[in-house]
Amino acid sequence: MTPRNVAAVFLCLLMWPVAAAGQRTLVIQQFDADVGVGRDGVVTVTETIRPRFTGSWNGLYRTIPIEYRTPQGFTYDLRLDIESVTDEAGAPLRYESSRERHYRKLKIWIPGAQDTVKTAVVRYRVRNGLKFFDEHDELYWNITGDEWDVPIERARAVIHLPPDVTGIRAHAFTGGYGSQESAAAVSEAGTTLTVETTRVLNFREGVTVAIAWNPGVVARPTGADKTRDFLSANVALLIPFLVAGV
Repeated sequence: MTPRNVAAVFLCLLMWPVAAAGQRTLVIQQFDADVGVGRDGVVTVTETIRPRFTGSWNGLYRTIPIEYRTPQGFTYDLRLDIESVTDEAGAPLRYESSRERHYRKLKIWIPGAQDTVKTAVVRYRVRNGLKFFDEHDELYWNITGDEWDVPIERARAVIHLPPDVTGIRAHAFTGGYGSQESAAAVSEAGTTLTVETTRVLNFREGVTVAIAWNPGVVARPTGADKTRDFLSANVALLIPFLVAGV
């Protein structure tokens, strides 16, 4: 058994089975994301996840990608802050947050998760979630993540850009990591874009959106910001210099 298969088996065991495995299924019936891009460059995200539980469960995991590789081979970490995890009525849900490889992993307890559809609402902010180029600014966002061990029947995202942004171009991609498939519809209404899948997302499949717009509206990071983000994500590069200094 490969390490990846071992990890998948271990993940299933962590879902706290309380009934025979054959009597339990978990499907994400609906995954909605509301994504806002601020003039200050901060991205705010509200995810409304509706899992359908068959059998008895204690909750679910939400795994958010936060570590990426630059074309130069360096690490780039998202500065992601969880603001709240609640049910659909706004009541707080118990959760644990941890770092696992290049993901932020949330373990969410959901009361009454037995033969029913429940709702978990996850809110967070990302302070360095945008990319900036000479000719355009860009939001490249993995909406659902691609580490789900269960299918997502329907995924939808609404992305709000600042009202005076111009030159908007958008594409959506579906499937496993690195896929170029585009089984998703993208529509625009002013500076608000809606992305909706046109098929079920299966095991370890997700939907990613790439949106570009003309620069000049959203604040770009300063040189100090870039240096801080680079050093915090690539701290291992400092070790030889520290050793040499000693």
